[in-house]
Amino acid sequence: MFFEEIKKYPRPLQLSIMEGMFASIMSGGGVTFIVPFALFLGASNIEIGFLIAFPALFAAFAQLGSIKLLDFYKKRRQAIVAIVFFQAISWLLIALIPFIFVREQIFALIIIYTIGNIVASTAGPLWQSWMSSLTPREILGEYFGIRNALTGTIVFLVMLIGGLLLKYIEPSMTLYAFSAIFLFSFFGRFISSLLFTKIEDPEFVPEKDSTHFITFVSQLRKDNFGYFVLFGALMTFAIAMVGPFLSVYLLENLGMKTDYLTYTLIICASAATTLISMPYWGKIIDKYGSIKTIKVTGLLASFYPILLILVRDPLGLFFIEALSGVIFSGFNLCLANFIYESFKQEKIMKYAGYQAALFGIATFIGTMLSGWIQTFPISFGILTNTFFVVCAIAVVFRFIIYTSLINKIKEVREIKEIKDKTLIISVLTFEPIRESLFANAFVIISKTEDLTIKGVKTVGGLARKGIITAEGYTKNASKFAESELENVENITKKNISNVREMIKKRKGFL
Repeated sequence: MFFEEIKKYPRPLQLSIMEGMFASIMSGGGVTFIVPFALFLGASNIEIGFLIAFPALFAAFAQLGSIKLLDFYKKRRQAIVAIVFFQAISWLLIALIPFIFVREQIFALIIIYTIGNIVASTAGPLWQSWMSSLTPREILGEYFGIRNALTGTIVFLVMLIGGLLLKYIEPSMTLYAFSAIFLFSFFGRFISSLLFTKIEDPEFVPEKDSTHFITFVSQLRKDNFGYFVLFGALMTFAIAMVGPFLSVYLLENLGMKTDYLTYTLIICASAATTLISMPYWGKIIDKYGSIKTIKVTGLLASFYPILLILVRDPLGLFFIEALSGVIFSGFNLCLANFIYESFKQEKIMKYAGYQAALFGIATFIGTMLSGWIQTFPISFGILTNTFFVVCAIAVVFRFIIYTSLINKIKEVREIKEIKDKTLIISVLTFEPIRESLFANAFVIISKTEDLTIKGVKTVGGLARKGIITAEGYTKNASKFAESELENVENITKKNISNVREMIKKRKGFL
């Protein structure tokens, strides 16, 4: 049903959705299975930390130079096409690592993955600026909600296919299965780069702004957007302590290294609810504002790690990840969209780079801290392993950050009012899922009804036409029969007359 909705958007926005769907092949395939692949190659927890943290750190600083790319490429589209193509090549190289490198495969994986992410990250501010110039502000939440839902659908499907492939392939062929997943990621990102060439790029001149990154960081607590970025960066730090290591926990601690399908289904639960609830959050943000939404989702995100500590069976984790998808879809959409509300498009590129840089640094610090903590055999009470210890620490950090900063951020546009508890209850009762599903079901029912009515009308029309035709044939047949009867009668009369004449002649002869 989303496919019907995107037709109302201008051609460039439709193409952007298509590009995002192909890019999602990379997200659902390569990005999802990069940690399982590293563990398959024998990576340790600290090496997993490097794999996740290094790209985040170096990419953070690379984004600060995004605007400089326009000195060389002149157009945002040209720069993004080149960047995305290079990232596609990095996935091709990752697919070939087992066949090129006999030794130091994990080191090669970290280096190639990091370089690919560094280059790709420079496209972020350029892309945000580009989308800002194409998307009307009054439909930002709605459009990106639908776009993210459709791209999330592809992520979900690719994740599921990858999990099934790893589950049912012969163990001796697992390495080839991983390579196939990364080759598929290369294909998706390559098509994405081609689609970028088709999207209109309006004339753009970056606004001159003397605010440097260090100055921006030093003034975070002086304006509304600064407080928002500070809140987002610190929450990103606390989220990074848990998120990257969930895969390690599932594969190593819960023994899913031999059951990739169960692992994939749990990860897919989050992806599925994310894509279903995105349109809901888009409409909520447009109506009630980004800050109101992030206030509710941020609170719920703060306590999410407690559920990971308490629930340890696969079925329970499936439902927990489903809930996390609903929570973080709204939270992340707010983090991404608020900058569009705060600045006109000429400034977005620069400040998007600053925001992304701080988020990347926060991800690096959170991931490395968590990886370091998990090198120690810590456990006490219900915290039976270091992953649970990290979850407990993350809850404390998130709650302190939330309570300290959330009330310092204000909306930048007029919005309608809604109570916090109303949104909280809606999340905990999976209303974003129910509303989206019922809305889609209503559309399906409506379309079915329309098709049924159309079918009945068509059949009725054909029946009437058939009856009229039959009546015509009947009338023609009746006329033909009458005509034939008259002919027969005339012929009979003529024959009788001939017979009488012959009888008369014979009588006369006799």
